[in-house]
Amino acid sequence: MYKPQPLRNHDEDVEHGHDSEEAQQRHAHALQMCLLSAFLLIFLAGTAYHTKPLPLRSPLQQLQRRDNQKYNCNLTLVESIPIGLNFTPGSPHFPSTFDAWDQLLNLTKSTLDIGSYYWTLRGEDTGLNHSTAHPGEQIFQRLLANGVGDGPKIKIRIAQSSPSRVSPDLETQILASYGAAEVVTLDFPKYLGAGILHTKLWIVDNEHFYLGSANMDWRALTQVKELGVLGRNCPQLTSDLAKIFKAYWYLGSNENARIPSSWPYDYGTNYNLEQPMMLNVLKDANTNYTMQAFAASSPPPLSATGRTHDLTAILNSINSALQFVHISVMDYFPLIIFGPKLQYWAEIDNALRTAAVERGVSVKLLISWWKHSDASMDNYLRSLQDLSMTSRQHVDIQIRRFIVPADEDQQKIPFGRVNHNKYMVTDRVAYIGTSNWSGDYFTTTAGIGLVFKDTQPSAAASLRNDLVSIFNRDWNSAFAKELS
Repeated sequence: MYKPQPLRNHDEDVEHGHDSEEAQQRHAHALQMCLLSAFLLIFLAGTAYHTKPLPLRSPLQQLQRRDNQKYNCNLTLVESIPIGLNFTPGSPHFPSTFDAWDQLLNLTKSTLDIGSYYWTLRGEDTGLNHSTAHPGEQIFQRLLANGVGDGPKIKIRIAQSSPSRVSPDLETQILASYGAAEVVTLDFPKYLGAGILHTKLWIVDNEHFYLGSANMDWRALTQVKELGVLGRNCPQLTSDLAKIFKAYWYLGSNENARIPSSWPYDYGTNYNLEQPMMLNVLKDANTNYTMQAFAASSPPPLSATGRTHDLTAILNSINSALQFVHISVMDYFPLIIFGPKLQYWAEIDNALRTAAVERGVSVKLLISWWKHSDASMDNYLRSLQDLSMTSRQHVDIQIRRFIVPADEDQQKIPFGRVNHNKYMVTDRVAYIGTSNWSGDYFTTTAGIGLVFKDTQPSAAASLRNDLVSIFNRDWNSAFAKELS
């Protein structure tokens, strides 16, 4: 440790023949050392009191802050409306899922990546050659033609979940055997002990995409109610989604692959909840508006650096709502259902209760009811809705069940006739995802959520407002029944 020496005054320096400039230098040096000692004492005292140093910005974060560019993107909501489910004339209407997939195939020039749960595009794969399977079979034949046709080939890659009796892989075996596509399978129990790949994603040439609730299933085009978003001429957002698919491909393409403790840099993203992408959304030739957007993923181990977790995106959307939260999902459980034992999981449930009770946010849940619904779900839904009846008057939580009608012929279709939507819309954001709302889908199951936030409240033609119109159409329809 430095020990300052006694300082001599100017008279002593002159008496001993020292030059006055040298004396001033010694004086300055000693003073500097005293100040350094004092600084070190203050620093050590501060670190003793604050045990956690301030976080340093990573190069990724610094890059985020410099990226204020606005990117063009054509975004459209797309739906599958089951045959026989007829809304009142003049109700909001959007392009079909089949049209979206057909457009993407027409746009494909070199590459098509598909992340999927299972494949049953042909009627025969469901044990029922139903007349309404034709659109699915048409999509399958177009994909198969990539291997058997004479035209130029595109590179098709498919990442799918492990096959089972309920989710077979016969069709992807056919595509692979004819050279139409490369196929990899993800075994989530091997990686996380449980779970599946539940994503429904198309990536075309890193320029165009589809993300939504529709599986690669003919029923998802004609017999099941679905909702998704089609992005065209949208390279920045599409390329960001492609990084999530890239992680699927890595895990599936090597049988010894494991989820790394830290994903490499090129799997990371610059866009997230804290720093979303700025989009100039082109709705048509005469309409454009600005939105903030980012893609979130689940489960957390699959989220690379910078990627917001899907659950975090949902909770933030609820927590930031000021007026209303409207949710449409097939299943809603504050539980982890598919593990070795039932576990209570109240992340989303608590956020909804807090929003309604503490901030007076109006909450509406439109939950599906079909022959495969678990009746115990009603108990959890009632406990939410009962807050409106037992608490103060400003608490507004309403729940309805959406029932897709089915005639005698349609009732024979296995796992058909259900509202399979997975979205939320608030007065501030639109969220479109691929997951049902129970704990398993955010802890061990792979899925993706897209968040879009209006930057111009007056943008009446925005995607968020379109999603509000869809929810209101469904909520006020004859197919939405009071919870009972």
